Amino acid sequence: MAEPGRLPEWVLILEDEPDHRLLMRQAISRVAPGVPLVEKAQVDHAREWLEGMMRQQVSMCEGLVVLDLGLPRASGFDILEWLRDHVDCNPLPAVVITASENPMDAEHAFQLGARGYFQKPADFLEYMEIFRQILKIGPDE
Repeated sequence: MAEPGRLPEWVLILEDEPDHRLLMRQAISRVAPGVPLVEKAQVDHAREWLEGMMRQQVSMCEGLVVLDLGLPRASGFDILEWLRDHVDCNPLPAVVITASENPMDAEHAFQLGARGYFQKPADFLEYMEIFRQILKIGPDE
């Protein structure tokens, strides 16, 4: 991921719930205006998009994948494993935002290389604060 305070070149939101995708999109757009956003609801679609970016030789380390764990057909752990196996960034440019309250899920996500793990908020302002933390941006920036 880009240096603290420096915005990512792109953000991929991997979330199957439309309401949460909307909250994430709006929060990122407010906190990091102008950063290109891509939204996918399934792991295979996200992986295809990421593979296309890699074929175009776009730096994976300069982007950010924001993902849920509970996704249809494959879990967020699957995309974390794929990123770990295909992207040479440490930590991975991936942050989990999930409804899971299981501490083992957080531990497993970090073992797979995630650089952040947050509980899904229901409030837009809380989403903005999460993205400020993820992007290391102060509230007035």
